Amino acid sequence: MSNLKPWEISQKINNALEAIANSKIEKFYHSYIVKITDLPLGVVIDKLSELEEQEALIIKLEFLCEECNRNILTVAKYELDRIDPEITCKYCGTENCISPLDTIPIIELSEDFKQNFSKKKTITKRFMLV
Repeated sequence: MSNLKPWEISQKINNALEAIANSKIEKFYHSYIVKITDLPLGVVIDKLSELEEQEALIIKLEFLCEECNRNILTVAKYELDRIDPEITCKYCGTENCISPLDTIPIIELSEDFKQNFSKKKTITKRFMLV
């Protein structure tokens, strides 16, 4: 894996994101990209963070119930300071203390980024017909 060039890493991640954009997947974890690209987690985190800065991705934070492990809250990073630090799980009734250290990043493709892949198909088809 260390022999991959930066452009090869970007290409693998872009291919994975294009497949996600063309699927019914709405949200995914970093580990999903690791699994389908066979890239190290650190590399994936760095590349997806870059794409978030470019507004291609939206990375939100997910909180799971301490008892039943279900998602009880998903928020944008900038909303962390606005949430109540205690939340009751709507599934099992357990009172949870919300801590930023207990979050799991969850990723969505921005609408513009998704549309870019459908435009790419149209352009490719047009050139293939010429």
